Amino acid sequence: MGNSFIGFWGTILGGVLVVVTTHLTSRRKAQAEVRKLDAEAERTRAETSRILTEIGIDRKPPQVFDNLPKGWLAQGPGVEDYDFGVDIEVFRSGNASSFIRSHPNPKGFSTLAQSFRADNYLGSRLRVSAMIRTKEVAGWSGLWMRIDGDGDRTLAFDNMYDRRITGTTGWNWYSVVLDVPPESADISFGVLLDGVGRVWIDSVKFDVVGDEVAVTERKLPLHPANLDFAEGAE
Repeated sequence: MGNSFIGFWGTILGGVLVVVTTHLTSRRKAQAEVRKLDAEAERTRAETSRILTEIGIDRKPPQVFDNLPKGWLAQGPGVEDYDFGVDIEVFRSGNASSFIRSHPNPKGFSTLAQSFRADNYLGSRLRVSAMIRTKEVAGWSGLWMRIDGDGDRTLAFDNMYDRRITGTTGWNWYSVVLDVPPESADISFGVLLDGVGRVWIDSVKFDVVGDEVAVTERKLPLHPANLDFAEGAE
């Protein structure tokens, strides 16, 4: 009887221990999985932030500079490594232009920028054009425009990265063309400089254009390409 009693409760306790151990193990696994998912989410957020910073303009509050042209802001992750100003000696039309000039070894890009409501352009195809001149640009420069919806959601963007301006150039017209969806809230634009050098901008203008004018935004392809690398390098 005693041995049977002990055996019975031994079996029960053993079963309880198995259940408890299984529960604790499952809980630890679940907690580890949650930590793994949290880490993955954090890496995803960090990577998304990095990509948005690299392809465009960040959304940090603008810095205050003494010589900014009226109505313009200085922004970008490397804004402290650049000077901004109005140039009354180098210009394309009127009496002045504006410029971005790097310090030695800037750590990021910067931009002269403006933003305005999209209300007057909803549903249209919009082109921003400007005269741009560069001097000894070792990185790259470009005109850019971004269309945002509510909640800072980017709907369209082009910063001329695929046709970037480098080196020393005279005054030339450059343009960016984007569709402005009906749900658009804001339009931002400007000129950026990434790296050593100097860029001037003048004669900025906006035009609503027809469908015969292609958008300059880089679209993702429908299908992957050259998966076996047989086509070689570009």
